[in-house]
Amino acid sequence: MSNWTKKLKKLDVSKLKMENGNTVKEELKRHASILADCIIEELDSVYDSYTPTVYKRTYGLYNSVYIDNGIKIDVSNKGIAISLGLHFDDGAIHESFSGEDANTAVLLNEGWSWKKTTVDIPYFSRREGTHFIEKGIEKYKQRVNNPFAIRLTINNEERIF
Repeated sequence: MSNWTKKLKKLDVSKLKMENGNTVKEELKRHASILADCIIEELDSVYDSYTPTVYKRTYGLYNSVYIDNGIKIDVSNKGIAISLGLHFDDGAIHESFSGEDANTAVLLNEGWSWKKTTVDIPYFSRREGTHFIEKGIEKYKQRVNNPFAIRLTINNEERIF
């Protein structure tokens, strides 16, 4: 490990000032808040697109979005990556028909199909993916100047936006 790499790992990048006067930490939190708002707006669109008739909404998913306060700084030979997490808490988890926990954020975003049923009920036994997370990321990138790169990890698959 080079001497510069060691020094960079000790540097508190989050306190450096941006051109607008905000610290990197403040700017990351501002951008994370805007990103969360954009994802919630896209989730609103999904909720507004239909009214369930077979089940009652709990809004657990809607209320589960939160911003992780811990800023991570990774220094590697590829450069410096500064990250802040946007997550869905346990409100996004519910019990599936099989009795296992299901992440409704992933299911709603990616889509699902319940294979062990003879009844085909749209939005209950099957659903096409809405991709509300990806749409929220795109909305964020259009809404801000100099957007940060967004790394999305779903089911251990990583995508960079």
